[in-house]
Amino acid sequence: MPALLRPAMAVLIALAPLAATPAGASAPPSAAPSFSPHTVDPDLAGAAFAVTGNVEGDPRQEIVATGFGRFTAVPGGPPLPPAAGRLAVYRQSGRGLDSWSKRLVFDTDAAIPFPNEPALSDVDRDGDRDIVVPGGFFRCSTPCGSLTWWEQRGAGTWRRHDVVAPGSSPLFYHRALLVDFDRDGRRDLVTVGESARPVTRIEGQAPANSWIQVFRGTDGPERFSSEPVDIAPGGGALPVVEDIDHDGDLDLASPQYFEPGAAYMWLERTAARSPRHPMGEFARHVIDTTQGRAIALRPVRNLYGDGRTTWVGANHTNTAFPPGSTEPASQVVAFTVPVDPRTAWTPIALSSGITSRGRAGQAAPGVFGSGDLDGDRDTDLLVSGDGDDRLFWLEQGDGRSFTTHVLATGAGQAGGAVVTDLDHAWPLRNEAVFTVFESDSLVVWTRD
Repeated sequence: MPALLRPAMAVLIALAPLAATPAGASAPPSAAPSFSPHTVDPDLAGAAFAVTGNVEGDPRQEIVATGFGRFTAVPGGPPLPPAAGRLAVYRQSGRGLDSWSKRLVFDTDAAIPFPNEPALSDVDRDGDRDIVVPGGFFRCSTPCGSLTWWEQRGAGTWRRHDVVAPGSSPLFYHRALLVDFDRDGRRDLVTVGESARPVTRIEGQAPANSWIQVFRGTDGPERFSSEPVDIAPGGGALPVVEDIDHDGDLDLASPQYFEPGAAYMWLERTAARSPRHPMGEFARHVIDTTQGRAIALRPVRNLYGDGRTTWVGANHTNTAFPPGSTEPASQVVAFTVPVDPRTAWTPIALSSGITSRGRAGQAAPGVFGSGDLDGDRDTDLLVSGDGDDRLFWLEQGDGRSFTTHVLATGAGQAGGAVVTDLDHAWPLRNEAVFTVFESDSLVVWTRD
């Protein structure tokens, strides 16, 4: 993450499209819906990741968000990263979306640098939701990666479990998926460990900047082994587990940022687990090499209303810095997956006009979500500009076309991008949830 900037957050509601994307697309509606912001927390220092779900038993959803903390300016040098971050649960405390109560799961005294995307799940099978928190980033001066889970104990209390204690690994983690990856009846933590420098993990394999790992589920009170099974080099911050080739087993797909060679890749499971290969055997396939570095890739169910799953990706490039940059255009794309998914997939641009600011260390776009934002019963996309300080929503029109709208400005390095119905209030409608790093805020946008 670049240095923390603290401009006043200027919200600009877009009433007209930024641009229409595919050539020959049908004309957009005369006026796109407008949206209004509701600030959930104006003081979440270094607001980073957000997810939603039912954590405390309220029929309405809570927001679970992480904050990195604030960077410290250093005259003549790069800013110092925060020593530790925090994790908070936000519960709706009144009618509407302007009243929230905040409860910390952990604060800076937990000494977890850069807490990343939380995952909500009943880890210990006791009937409530626990929270898995991967952590760390390359901005730490010493290794600071971590993987912890927080057991809900009732009455707003949480018990900490360290799978990877902070600083005990040269890798850092952004996402951990709870899934029975080896099909032994226990859920595992599937993740990608990253490093700004190449790291050797598997004997005979060349060093790599990222490694796909599985922390196996156990029957003990800690629930997971502290020693990972290293699957293969490659992958990036936000992996996805999916049966990509529809052969009945679980594969893995991922964007790549620190690992060169491909924007997106996937691992095909080619053999079941064995004593020598406790997670099975895998073959690596390149999805795309035309998009530069990438930050997000995910399957979107029924994107086009045809009952099928479409893969959508967001790259992470900067065409404005350094001057003369030849990086590919910053964009969200849909992939046409060939009959044989082991061959290259064809990207189709869905967004337009997203471009990173001319600053070192920044890139665009960021993370994205999907859902019906305008109430017309099709699937739209919600996108963080990240290095572009705007927030976007991509309105789906006729003929699989998308129009890029600006949701807000002054919202640099935003996370979350969650589309969901938080309050279940009438009229039923989805909201847009974002963290905004540069204004230390957690904000929900509602359709007017």
